[in-house]
Amino acid sequence: MFARRLVATLALLFTAVPASAQSGPQLLTIFPPGAKAGSTTEVTFAGVGFDSDEKLLFSAKGFTAERVGVATTDPKAPKGAPAASVKFKVTAPKGFGGTCDVRVVSKSGLSNPRAFAVGSDTEVNEVEPNNDVPQAQKVELDTTVNGVVSAPTDVDFVTFKAKAGQNVAVYCLTTSIDSRMQAGLMVSDAEGRQLASNRNYRGGDAALDFKAPKDGDYTVRVSQFAYTTGGPDHFYRLTITTAPRAPATFPPVAEEGAGLASWPLAPSAAMVDLFEPPAREGTPQLVTANPIVTDAGTNLTAAEAQLVKVPCDIAGRIAKKGERHWYSFAAKKGDVWTLEVFAERIGSPVDAYFILTDEKGKVIVEQDDGADTLSPNQFYTKSDDPGRYRFAAPADGTYKVMVSTREAAVQFGPRDQYVLRIAKEKPDFRLAIMPLTPHVPDAATLTAGGAVALVVYAFRFDGFDGAIELGAEQLPREVKCPKQVIGPGQTRGVLVLTCEKPAADFDGFVTITGTAGSLKQTARPFSVTWPVQGQQANQPPPNSPVLTRMDRGPGLALAIRGTAPFVLTPTETSFKVKGGGKFDVTLKITRDTSFKEPVAIYVATPGFGPRPQGNQPFPVVGTAQPNSTEIKLNIDVPANLPPGTHTLVLRGQSGAPTPKGNNSAPRPLPNFAVTPLTVTIEGAPKKK
Repeated sequence: MFARRLVATLALLFTAVPASAQSGPQLLTIFPPGAKAGSTTEVTFAGVGFDSDEKLLFSAKGFTAERVGVATTDPKAPKGAPAASVKFKVTAPKGFGGTCDVRVVSKSGLSNPRAFAVGSDTEVNEVEPNNDVPQAQKVELDTTVNGVVSAPTDVDFVTFKAKAGQNVAVYCLTTSIDSRMQAGLMVSDAEGRQLASNRNYRGGDAALDFKAPKDGDYTVRVSQFAYTTGGPDHFYRLTITTAPRAPATFPPVAEEGAGLASWPLAPSAAMVDLFEPPAREGTPQLVTANPIVTDAGTNLTAAEAQLVKVPCDIAGRIAKKGERHWYSFAAKKGDVWTLEVFAERIGSPVDAYFILTDEKGKVIVEQDDGADTLSPNQFYTKSDDPGRYRFAAPADGTYKVMVSTREAAVQFGPRDQYVLRIAKEKPDFRLAIMPLTPHVPDAATLTAGGAVALVVYAFRFDGFDGAIELGAEQLPREVKCPKQVIGPGQTRGVLVLTCEKPAADFDGFVTITGTAGSLKQTARPFSVTWPVQGQQANQPPPNSPVLTRMDRGPGLALAIRGTAPFVLTPTETSFKVKGGGKFDVTLKITRDTSFKEPVAIYVATPGFGPRPQGNQPFPVVGTAQPNSTEIKLNIDVPANLPPGTHTLVLRGQSGAPTPKGNNSAPRPLPNFAVTPLTVTIEGAPKKK
């Protein structure tokens, strides 16, 4: 009864639906958002949907957690703020350094991830009042302060002693630990003179360093930039350290050999192969199989172009004002090369572009911002990096490439790096996988006897347009992955995992793969970081990008909890149809004895079924009425779907929208997937 009262309090109520039909918990904030390696720290986890039986799932090994008491709820929580919380004593393993993901697991399933940072410095929590210099919290050097900007005008001050000539670095982590805060950072001496300041170092993070001019007290001021927002989701980790600062890793490219890092990348960098940076704030390194060339530094005009042998990856940086770097390479008529510049996607703060010319200086192409985007909101891949360019040499000769940035006249230095790749075409693909809900933090939870659907994005390049067969590895014994594909040329598909009944509880990580002939890639898991403010889960997704990032850990996080309230089983799973045609699907409905509600059926695979209007969600394909045991559906097939094998996924949903006046954060409505259907497109219908 406690869990039911809790869900009612949080106001995402499902009419007469069993507990297993409720969505899993949603984790919004962690405080403190980190700890010292080898220490035990009491940490508060806050969100919605907790049910008093929580445990934690970390993406890294060696962490232990002991729950302190049970979850508590606050029905008067501010709108959109966490309404439930639970405490754990978390012990971070000795020798661990960096950031991992942690999730809450409850009776109803798995939560979205939140970052948990582990360092080697002394850890303290912010102590109020600290809103003015005389109230500044005193700390020693090599200390991390965990704090919150609780209101837009909240300003936190920290003071420390330093000796003359001592180098001090100050970091304020926000975006990199999932905070909504855009940090403003400033350091002053005892007389109030400003010595250094920073904001927008990388996302909302801020970083600076300075040399102490004399022995004495120094003060760090932390605030939300422009004082526009604040609250429990504006947490930060402020580190004041004497450790050497390494603002960039050069060259930002490394040879293949080591495994790819689990790194919280945005979708724009999701399909780039990267190593995690070795330093606290170093840039990620691009992975390459090509020879690595370093910018000579003397190639500032076309006449001074640096001759390179292709294929190669050229590492450069805009070190001085207005620099433009020129490179030349030889190509024979008919040779096909791909040219690509990486900057924003490897953590550089610049807007790069390149120009390709022939031997006489005639411009062949000027390539700026890439146009690629796999999703307008959930997985927005557009970046400021130039789009990949396919160059077919029109004649034997020498060709030149100029690389620079749009801000080169005002922004330059060690962080303003890029990599120019000139390589042969290599058709391939990369995959990203994430929960189906496009604008609300969610996770993959299976019920015994049920199925879960996940969206898979496919990034195709160098002409690869083949079908991609999806698979899964390291699955629990009861979990199966039916045969399913992302059809030829398609950039989005849906993966379904099914679970036999009975099934033991499980929470851990599984590997999702994609195979196309000799090509095989592991899907990279992603999550929506924050709910869209002012929008409920049952509303259409916003017509703008949401904040999404790559998960840390060994694979896709998955949990098995509860029993499915109903199961939708197709009487047939294989269909042949012409493009633009229709076909009928019959679903059998097996209900839990306590479940007698209507079930709305939707198409989860884009393109199939009734067409949505504008930015509206996919319309209902059909509704199974209360107590019904079967429903027949008529499915539309897109006319532009290429011939070949495609997978169609249907999903059932049953639940009431959030009541009026509810203040809790929007939570996803639970979806119950149908066993994937194989649809073979035989060709376009005959013209009338």
